[in-house]
Amino acid sequence: MKKTLLILLTTLLFFACKHELERPTWDVDLLVPLIHSQMSINDILTDSNTTINEDANGFITLIFQEDFIDFKFDTLVNIKARTDEKSTTLDSVVFDDVVIADTSTIGEAISEIPFGTTLFPDGTMRTIPALTIANEDTINVDASEYFETMTLYNGMLKIKLKNGYPTDISNVSLSLINAVNQNLIATFNFPLIPSGTTAEDSIDISGQTLDENLLAILHNMDINASNGDVLINYEDAIITTITIADIGLLEATAFFPEQQLDSSKTEFTFDLGKAQLTEIKIKEGAVTISALSTLPDTGKIIYNIPSLRKNGVPFTSTSVIPPSINGEMTMLNFDFDGYLLDLTGQDGRLGGDTVNTIYSESFTYIDSTGELVTINQTDSFYSFTDFDFVTEYARGFLGQDTLEVEETQSKTNVFNKIISGDLDLESATLSLNIKNYLGADLQIKFDKLGTYNSVTNTTVSAGFNFLSQFFTIPRATEIIGAIPVVPSITNIELDAKDMLEILPNKFQSKMDIYVNPFGQSSTPGFLYPAHTIDASLNLEIPLSLIANNLTLIDTNEVNINQSSEIEIEKLFITIKNGIPFDASINIILYDEFDNLIDTLFNNAILLSAKVDENNMVFESTTSTLTADYNQSMNIRKIITVATFNTMPNNSFVKIYSDYKMDLTMSAKLRKTIGN
Repeated sequence: MKKTLLILLTTLLFFACKHELERPTWDVDLLVPLIHSQMSINDILTDSNTTINEDANGFITLIFQEDFIDFKFDTLVNIKARTDEKSTTLDSVVFDDVVIADTSTIGEAISEIPFGTTLFPDGTMRTIPALTIANEDTINVDASEYFETMTLYNGMLKIKLKNGYPTDISNVSLSLINAVNQNLIATFNFPLIPSGTTAEDSIDISGQTLDENLLAILHNMDINASNGDVLINYEDAIITTITIADIGLLEATAFFPEQQLDSSKTEFTFDLGKAQLTEIKIKEGAVTISALSTLPDTGKIIYNIPSLRKNGVPFTSTSVIPPSINGEMTMLNFDFDGYLLDLTGQDGRLGGDTVNTIYSESFTYIDSTGELVTINQTDSFYSFTDFDFVTEYARGFLGQDTLEVEETQSKTNVFNKIISGDLDLESATLSLNIKNYLGADLQIKFDKLGTYNSVTNTTVSAGFNFLSQFFTIPRATEIIGAIPVVPSITNIELDAKDMLEILPNKFQSKMDIYVNPFGQSSTPGFLYPAHTIDASLNLEIPLSLIANNLTLIDTNEVNINQSSEIEIEKLFITIKNGIPFDASINIILYDEFDNLIDTLFNNAILLSAKVDENNMVFESTTSTLTADYNQSMNIRKIITVATFNTMPNNSFVKIYSDYKMDLTMSAKLRKTIGN
């Protein structure tokens, strides 16, 4: 009974008192470091463009360097020019004479006389009576091996009769006509041609059209009686030679032999300004001949440049120019990379050597195809030559010229972290290091040289004494006639203390460069376009300074995430200052979208490091700054704005490489456990 009651009571108690299991919660405070960095003064004042020099004691001099002049002379020696532009029309071409000969023997004449061979046997001595041996006789003159038809704007028809008979001939009358249309071309008369002599005559046939089949009509020819017996030799003959000379064609269908259309040997002077060059070596170069031929026969160009050589071999070329199709030009390209070009003109020229001058030879031909083709007066051959040279070097006098370098502004980042305040430097030097690779003396005069702070709109000039000077830059030295060239090196220095104390972010300059200001030297000049004038601007800033409210800004990227379980309660900064500057500091927090979260430690004071009687640091000072923080946003960027003043005031303080500032930033976090 008791046991049963106990079981029942326990069961009732269990069901009557049932509760959910509850999890306990509590808060835990954690101190977590966020940033630890150590910086020296060179971390504060310099960037990647600035280098640090230390002396034996660790005293710091800032060295800033950037390119100042990178002047190119490519346009002086790069050659682009068009030469030898010419058009040769057919009417300017002199064609070979057309020559047709006919032989009429005395044996042929005797055979046409009744009983002639009986009365006048070959090889006998006979007296020849007066006879008429021609009366409207026709002789075929076949010119088909020369032309089919030919219309002349200029031409001469020449007749030559050589009397090889043993007696005189007289009253010779001869006409030449076209066989097809019977058009009369010319008529000739010879009253007397003594035995053994030759008679000639010519007629202008300009404007005439000649066919391939011509007829020579011998209207009359008398044989005069011989003076007694003469030897009868049947091979004795009258030779008639018809010549068409001085041919100027309006149009012709003919078998044209190779004809030279044009021959030119020319000197062309390149426009190189005031430079007087005698030689260039071509780094990259081409000559392009553009030709257009409306002639039906193939053209040919022989083009030579004796003054252009590679490995001692002059350039020569022979190229075919086909008849143009639809007016398209034929382009002939020649690669002249690595060639030497003599610019002194033709060898042995009258007046001696010259400068800037190329000598070339060009010969243009109609190249015979051996086929019957038709050409007319308007057919022509047009061509020109383009030069395009990029030089590797040039030799000669580079001219006496003034090169204006326009006003430029170049940025400097040496003070880019300083946003305000005053900086007093004990000393500073600006120097221009000029390397002259030209075979020419130079002078430089600055019209403007100064610094500019675009934030304060403040400018400081180098001053009249500097700007009124002409700085002479000697010429370079060519050792082996090729690179490397030994440049002359000139340093121009000036006191830049005032120019830098405005904390400039730009340099301003404008100058004139005078090439060969003293005229032509007895030493030959030269130019390698890849190496002309290099100049760098150098700043030397010994860090002996006075800072008055010198405000700098620095940015650090961080990744501080907060959640529902972790909150930042306080932020701490501990700074061990080993730099002889007092400082006030502000810490600005931004999120990942560059939205402002909070500003901490507003103008909190950091004490300078302790210095001895020589203003040298012997002990760091430690400052701990605390700020409550109640934001829940994630921190991505921390910007530090610090304002510095050197200690003691009004005394130059030297900065050494072991002067450092150690900064630790930590956060007090609250983590809730059990939620």
